[in-house]
Amino acid sequence: MDLHPGSQPDPTALEDERQVDDDDDEEEDDEDVGEASSSRGAPNGVLEKEKILRTALVAVSKRMTNNFHCAFHLGLMYFRSQNYTKAKEAFKRALENLRAQRSKIVDEKRWGAMEARTVSLHAQCCLYELTAPGTTPTEEHNPADIQEQFVQATKIDNMQPDIWNNLGLLHMSLDKFEGARMILQPILSNFTQYNDAISNLGLSHLCSSELAEAAKSFQTVILRDSSHLEALNNYGVLLLRHKCYRNAVIFLEKAVDLDPSQSYVWNNLACAYSGEGRLQDAARAFRHARELDDGNVHATVNLAHHITCMVQAEGDAGASREKLAQAEHMYSSVLCEQQSCTQAWTGLAGLFKAQMDMAESEEAKAEFRSLAMEAFSQGVESDSNDPVVWSQLGLFSLAESDAKKGEVCFRTAIHKNRTILAAWVNLGLSMQLANVPSEACAMYVKALSTFRDSHEIYNNIANLYRHLGKYEEAMVSYQACLNIKDDYAIAHNNLALLHAARGSLDDAVFSLNKALQLDPGLDCAKSNLIKVKELQRRAQLAGEADTPQ
Repeated sequence: MDLHPGSQPDPTALEDERQVDDDDDEEEDDEDVGEASSSRGAPNGVLEKEKILRTALVAVSKRMTNNFHCAFHLGLMYFRSQNYTKAKEAFKRALENLRAQRSKIVDEKRWGAMEARTVSLHAQCCLYELTAPGTTPTEEHNPADIQEQFVQATKIDNMQPDIWNNLGLLHMSLDKFEGARMILQPILSNFTQYNDAISNLGLSHLCSSELAEAAKSFQTVILRDSSHLEALNNYGVLLLRHKCYRNAVIFLEKAVDLDPSQSYVWNNLACAYSGEGRLQDAARAFRHARELDDGNVHATVNLAHHITCMVQAEGDAGASREKLAQAEHMYSSVLCEQQSCTQAWTGLAGLFKAQMDMAESEEAKAEFRSLAMEAFSQGVESDSNDPVVWSQLGLFSLAESDAKKGEVCFRTAIHKNRTILAAWVNLGLSMQLANVPSEACAMYVKALSTFRDSHEIYNNIANLYRHLGKYEEAMVSYQACLNIKDDYAIAHNNLALLHAARGSLDDAVFSLNKALQLDPGLDCAKSNLIKVKELQRRAQLAGEADTPQ
């Protein structure tokens, strides 16, 4: 069984220059997330059968307290329902029963295999408890002790790949991904068809940002076994990293169809829906993830974040305040349980920023600004190495017209994690706003050495060249941007501004029409099209006036 990483919406990147008045609101479907429900769900019949079987096993185990098989299967039942505390107790009792019967064992090899398997499952329960959100580690959760249990199991029976696989998972839970690969790769030399190990090898690559190797592993497993839940989920996560939201939805929907009871898959599916713009589906999926596991911090925080973003499209001020109150309650519920949850503090700061934007009086704006800064401070204090909190603080600084502070925040985010594209994009933008264009240009060029296929960076450097009057360089950069992503409506809008600056008004109209064809709701393109047509009209009138009569 794989570890399964949770996804969150990436921090919003300020990556485009839309129009003179910077009107970049997007229209979104309104919804009442409080009443949202999902069309997908666990079949009641399956859950009822599991409940009956578990009740029967509990009853039999009370009557046959010394029976190994009864305790072992009861442990498996609790294990599959993710009740690891009770599963541990059952496996511990099973192990005691098995060892008490050693003198009666005829088949020593079979006895050793059962003992190794039971020891491994007990250690696996400790591992999953250790990695569960909000867990307070005890002596039983000491990683060294868990590793010792796995090693003990391999000494009893060295030919069970599951045990080695779980040892690899332990290393990944401690962020020792290279060590995990050193364990998982030898397994595949002896058990080439062991899909769980291949999937976990892919997961170790994914956590190390080795996306090509990760994709190869996940695709191998899915081609062999299209019902492998963890491979489908983790491949969906990988596609989210690539912002391939539509494809991510396909694999994650397949995963929830296979097992509708997994909260983490619903959370990732919700992120994919959100990225694709299916906001109502995203809200329902986030809510369903919380219903399945109210302790799923990622689902709770992501739903709160989603509600906060939806408020921007809400026309009713009263409804907006009500939704923000819902989101604030969700963040607060997480922070009551986990005061050091950086993601919740960062999201809460964004919520206060939304309330600040909605506030009518300067006094209210100042209060929410202060609350936002306090939440950011708490987030940094909780985990100063989290690049997301620094990126979001940088965005807040840019919104407050403090470009220098934004630059410091984005530089810090990049220092913590150099693989976050949004941080590089926004660092360049903060330098532009701080009126150091040469440094901004150098930063974009440096970023392109890492993100060669980033249409966002090419768009921004083209904007910079346009502002500097370097129209040829701007044209080359816009073309490079559109060669990478020809359906990028914002780039077509910005290319139109370049055409207008060069006096090519017909080309500008063509580019703006193309932008609106790709994104009919792009307000800046609508506004710019009106302005360019007015320039065309004036130019035509001027030409008629200059024509000799």
